[in-house]
Order: sequence, then C-alpha cells, then structure tokens
Amino acid sequence: MNRSLKFPTTTRISSTEAVRLSSGFVDIAAGKRVSRRLGLACLCVALTSGHANAGTNPLTIDVQETPAAAPATSVAAKDEVIDLLAGDFNSTWQIFSSDVTKEPASIWKLLPDAPETDRVLVCSGNPKGFVFTTAEFTNFELTLEWKYPEDPSGNSGILIYTQNEPRIWPTAIQIQLHQPKAGSVFPSGDAKTDNTLDAAPDLARPVNVWNECRITSRDGRITVEINGKRAGEVTGAKPASGRIALQSEGSVVQFRRVRVKNLLPEPKPSISPEPAADADKPVPALECGPT
Repeated sequence: MNRSLKFPTTTRISSTEAVRLSSGFVDIAAGKRVSRRLGLACLCVALTSGHANAGTNPLTIDVQETPAAAPATSVAAKDEVIDLLAGDFNSTWQIFSSDVTKEPASIWKLLPDAPETDRVLVCSGNPKGFVFTTAEFTNFELTLEWKYPEDPSGNSGILIYTQNEPRIWPTAIQIQLHQPKAGSVFPSGDAKTDNTLDAAPDLARPVNVWNECRITSRDGRITVEINGKRAGEVTGAKPASGRIALQSEGSVVQFRRVRVKNLLPEPKPSISPEPAADADKPVPALECGPT
C-alpha cells in the first residue's frame, strides 16, 4: 500500500525511516538531533493522511509499508578499519576552538602528503581547541602517526571517550603526545580512572620524524604503545565511551594515518561451580565384624 504526501521539502523517507524518527536519533553527518515529538508527528502524518494540498513546487514523499526496521548498526562492522581522514572531513569531524573569532580553516588544514597518498591533518596549535569525531566509540583500536616539524618540546594529545562539551578541556581520557612525555595517560575534565600512567621518557622520535601511536580500548581499560613500545595501561575509566579528539595545544603538529577499528567487548570470565563441601574428604573404610 502506498500513500503520497506533498511537503515543501527535499527529503524522501520510507515508513521505516519514519519509525526511526519517532524514537529520536542523532543525524551523525549533520550533527543534529531529531526530537522524539517531531519524529512522532512525521510518523502520524505519514501513516494516517491522504493527499495533502500541494504548495509551490512541492516534492512528493512516498510512504511505503515495509518490514520492521532492523536494529541500528554500529559505525562500522567489527574488524573493519575506518580511515578517519578519508572522505568528507566535515562529515567525520567537528571543530571546537577557544577563540570563536578565529577561522577554523586557519587552525586545521587537511593536505595531501606528496609523494605519498596519505592525507595529512595540520594543526597550527593556536588557539587551543580540538577536533572531535561525530561518531562515538567504546571498544576499539586506534592507530595514528604524528610529528612536530620544528618544536623539540611540541605539545598535543589524543582525547578518547570525549564527551560533547565545548570547553577547554572536555571530560575525556588524554593520551599525552607532549614530546618529552609521549604515552602518558590521565583523566581530563570530570573523567576518572583507577590509575594514571607516567610513560618512560623519550619514547618519541626526534623532531620532524613520524611517530606511531596505538591505543586499545576495552570496557574502560586503555593500553598505549608508542613507536612499538608498550607505554603502559590505565583501568577503570569513567566514562568509557565517547568521541575521539585531537588537540590544538600550542605547537604546530601534523597527523596522518588516523585509523580506528571497532572491537568486541572483552569476554566475561566463566565461573566454575564450587565443589561440594565434602567432595575432598576421604571415604571411610567399611569395617566388617566377625560373622
């Protein structure tokens, strides 16, 4: 069964999408939240109305009966590697700057890394701020490369589990990329951890040489490697889910090969049943008297 409604809009939706609207959801690409009330209105109109009166140059929305919507999928299938610098930058990242008068394009620039094919994200370092993903991640492996072209004490960092807070600095867990302390981990904003990590000094390579960072997140347990060396581990992170962010923190810094892979949650340990209380006691020998 088809019903056609005429709206002065450029959007075509199915009833499946109307059902999604009715529950309220976040439009990741546009960074907008559709309210539950608006979604219900869309659903009711779509399913109960006949033909609406046409306005000037209206577009038709075809509402078709479809099977129940499948559960929402994650950002990517498990084990699928996502290149966070590929595609449309503005669909993957948002920018926060502590100076609203500063043009964001003058702080963050995405350039090709000739003669290689990798794209390079260049940050001027001023003013302070960060770019953050539009998607959220919980269990994942994040790998990236970074370098400071000139500053021997260059400062930047990676924020994971970042909450949507437009401030310096938001609630998150920071993995330090400060040249002398790369690999250190500590909570930022209102975040908490069971412990902090002071990485060994000089894990970073010399100025203008690319460094590699690998971060593994499983249920609030964070493991960090810098240039193939284990920096350490932090546990009990709260929150344990959020966005990934890169800091602008006073130094020109470059990033490339920023890739993330979703992981399955850590399996829960199985609990073996306790043996019966008398299981280990020896069985007494039977005594037989004279017959």
